[in-house]
Amino acid sequence: MKTAHDYFHKYLSQNISDSDVLQRMQNVIAEFSARAPKMIVMKCIDGRVHGSAAKGYPPTTVLFGRTDGNKVSLDRSNFWFWNRIDRVVKSAYFNTPHTPAMFIAFMHHSKSGLGCASHGSNDTEALKSIELQMKEVRRQYREDELFVLGGDTETDTMAEALLFMDGTRLDSAEIIDYCNLNAPADVFHKAFIAQKIDDIATCRNLGHETPAALLQGDNPKFFANLDICLNMQNYLMRTVTTFIRKERTELYRIVRPDVLDLIFNTIEHIDIPVNLLGPIVYQTVWNIAYSLNHRRLLNNMNDAERIAQLDHAEELACYGDGFEVLPRNKSVLVKTGRGDDMEALQVAKAVLEKNRARYHQEHKLLVHINVEVNGQMMQWEDFNDNVGSRILTMLRNAGDVFGTDVAILTSYSYRNEKRFYPVKISREDERLVYPVDVIAPINSIARFSNMLLKAEEAIYRMKFAK
Repeated sequence: MKTAHDYFHKYLSQNISDSDVLQRMQNVIAEFSARAPKMIVMKCIDGRVHGSAAKGYPPTTVLFGRTDGNKVSLDRSNFWFWNRIDRVVKSAYFNTPHTPAMFIAFMHHSKSGLGCASHGSNDTEALKSIELQMKEVRRQYREDELFVLGGDTETDTMAEALLFMDGTRLDSAEIIDYCNLNAPADVFHKAFIAQKIDDIATCRNLGHETPAALLQGDNPKFFANLDICLNMQNYLMRTVTTFIRKERTELYRIVRPDVLDLIFNTIEHIDIPVNLLGPIVYQTVWNIAYSLNHRRLLNNMNDAERIAQLDHAEELACYGDGFEVLPRNKSVLVKTGRGDDMEALQVAKAVLEKNRARYHQEHKLLVHINVEVNGQMMQWEDFNDNVGSRILTMLRNAGDVFGTDVAILTSYSYRNEKRFYPVKISREDERLVYPVDVIAPINSIARFSNMLLKAEEAIYRMKFAK
């Protein structure tokens, strides 16, 4: 019998592996971030539209908000919603001057009929939710501060459309159909993918393989291997943003000309800030390749596997922040910021219960609560304010919805690291099934120090490494 403890142990082991890659590739991610806009994305809690992979952005480079059906209270008193946007706007002001931040409010739909559960698969209502956000956010910020977009994900193929304020729709699926693209390699110029990358460091990190070789197979390393994926994202972002400002014709040596022409013809009439044009073109090109790869994966699955991909198959509810490295359709993702966390948690519970009826689990319902920290915690009060008390509040919310018949993991992570450190804020709580408590030996004013905290975190990681 697989217990909840067993599940969380395997889950945390994979998290450590992924976070180690992010730590090793910090310089590559930093190079990408220097050329990319500061971005905030509002999405549904649906696990099928998870993360930044479909956009071509590395984990840690996009700030997410997630609410059921992307419904939020737009009242000024909704601190978490507006503060999340303010953080990105001020980050852009000080770190990427002359490049405004980007805000994208995403809806999602499904051609197979498995659309947004929160909206009852009503695409019109889902569109209304994001249009309200777009209008209100546009009203609160200047265009040189924040460039506002909408988005629409087709969850069957992961093709995304960007919706501009004037109604223009830049749709990856339409480009795929118009240009008759069949495989991820079709997006790129044949001469580009046939030879090794011209940048020495990137080529070395890719194992001196050509992009064509990395795009081969049923599950190509271009997308499946996190190291390779991060390096290709960085290289393509650097190349596209450089050539689009320097010599646009050089882009046609990288991306297939008819794909580029269709992108430029679609958005040429829009007044897009010059430093955002390159990232928008890059994001569209990446998503086209990503969607084509997802289509290929679906075509190679049997009927049961395909249904599990197209429909909800989430295994746990994740409440809080820091879950970007989890795979697609792994979890229902609930963040603060809706204005009513309880309703979002209730939707998450309903999704999990429906999934368990289709995919049997021997253990109780699973909930992971994680608080993400930016910076260091130097004294116990820092830990209590940033982690301990927040987990306790979120644990109470989760308890009110899920009750006692649930297995819960509570943890914290650092924003640039995405590694979960398990903690037990309430030691007598029988719902907290995972035994590790990183903070236990130093959880008081007298015993806590940043040096000891780092030591306990290192011990936790090394136990998994052994």
